[in-house]
Amino acid sequence: MTINAKRIKTLAQEIGFHACGITLPKPVYEAEVALNKWVEQGKHGQMKYLENYDARKDQFWKNFREAKSVIVLGVNYFSSNHDGTSSVTGQVFFRAAGTKPVPARTGTDPIVGRRVRLSGRVARYAWGRDYHKVIARRLEELKQRIQAESECEIYFDSAVDTKPLLERTLAQRAGLGFIGKQTQLLSLQFGPWLFLAELITDLELEPDMPFQGSCGTCRLCIDECPTNAIEETGHIDARKCIAYLTIEHKTAIPVELRPKIKNWVFGCDECLNVCPYTAKQKETDWGELTAESGFARDLDLLKLFEIKSNREYRSKFSHSPISRANRKQLLRNACVVLGNSGSRAALPIVEKALDDSSLLVREHAQWAIDEIRRKTAEVVF
Repeated sequence: MTINAKRIKTLAQEIGFHACGITLPKPVYEAEVALNKWVEQGKHGQMKYLENYDARKDQFWKNFREAKSVIVLGVNYFSSNHDGTSSVTGQVFFRAAGTKPVPARTGTDPIVGRRVRLSGRVARYAWGRDYHKVIARRLEELKQRIQAESECEIYFDSAVDTKPLLERTLAQRAGLGFIGKQTQLLSLQFGPWLFLAELITDLELEPDMPFQGSCGTCRLCIDECPTNAIEETGHIDARKCIAYLTIEHKTAIPVELRPKIKNWVFGCDECLNVCPYTAKQKETDWGELTAESGFARDLDLLKLFEIKSNREYRSKFSHSPISRANRKQLLRNACVVLGNSGSRAALPIVEKALDDSSLLVREHAQWAIDEIRRKTAEVVF
């Protein structure tokens, strides 16, 4: 007997997926129209790959005309701070002189006479290993398990945030949750902390009912966004979004937005942290996605500036989502964080960065120097 939807969900759970739903490979016209209008308004910023979405989508489905079902899978990636520190991490930490020994990566701030640890916050999704690779391995296992229990050959195509699929809309259709005002999928079981993946197959499976839900009158994400990137319409202007600016944006960060980035060196979780659905969070049981398996909650900015070549950078971050940003982007971000810190202990670092091979880094290093000097000049003795 051909395998059914109920059995596939059981197999997905056995392999470790936290959510699984089925939907049909039908067009998602409303979401596609909204995406194209968003792109026409230029709110996608420099993400050029979104400009030819329709062509890529048509080619994708043309290559798999026999597709009958989309298996949508969710992976809980929420990981808390196991060392007991606050969930707000990666700030510039001050330690009084003469207290607990400070690691070598710290410096002395002559203004406050204290030791400082210079680090930048990383969005929770990038704390562990590269989720694309981690999830892809389990998707392959699920495919093999489904095939082993079927009487006929099955065809699959898999996706982990890499194909022209509107994943959040498919997830809502498959009953996994609803799309919130901050444009993330919100799950009743896991809040906003789900990675999404898909198996497109020629298996004819019974689809799930779409999830019906909304944020109601809540607007915490809109009000708390540091750059006002979340619009009343439930869309995001990527050109203002800290996650976009620190990851996808390839050139200089607009000067007026740099102070609002605060200490985010890669990504941003502000709208997720304030979302009431975060109360649904559960600790992930996928060890590869936790801080212990990757670069943790914050990056040591002093060590970051020790990376002198693109090859060294790629080698260091090859197994991390942080590799999405290249060396000069991440150093650009680090300069902004150091400038925002206002700590003179950061000056030796950014002054050396004035000699970096990248003009982008040099420009942001000069801005950081000017910011630090301006802020320290305002200190009242």
